[in-house]
Amino acid sequence: MPDRLTRRAAAAALTGTLALAGVAVAAGPASAKSEVSVATSASSLRLGQTVRITATGGDDGVRYTVLCVDHRVGGVWRQLGCGPNNARRVGYAVRATQRGTQQYRARLLAMRFGGRFLTVDRISGTASVLVH
Repeated sequence: MPDRLTRRAAAAALTGTLALAGVAVAAGPASAKSEVSVATSASSLRLGQTVRITATGGDDGVRYTVLCVDHRVGGVWRQLGCGPNNARRVGYAVRATQRGTQQYRARLLAMRFGGRFLTVDRISGTASVLVH
């Protein structure tokens, strides 16, 4: 009878060890990194002055990405432009033509492996510029 208990205890210990090893492998560090951000050269400027917008981002887990910058005056986001394929950094110079708050954001579009269309991967927070 003690041999039977010893074998059961050993089997239970082995099962527990294998389960913990599986969890450790699954919780390992992720190799793909996805990020996107936007920045402006000024937070306030006068009407007619130019502000420089810089967007950075990428996704190591996809084969094909496009980095775009959007501009909002009022309530509607409009695409300012997109960089070349797989660019990690794009920049635009925008002349302030209206008073008020202008907002900018970056969008990272990605085509997943085996996909046929670009989809939104990430959207950055907004960067605001006050035009007076």
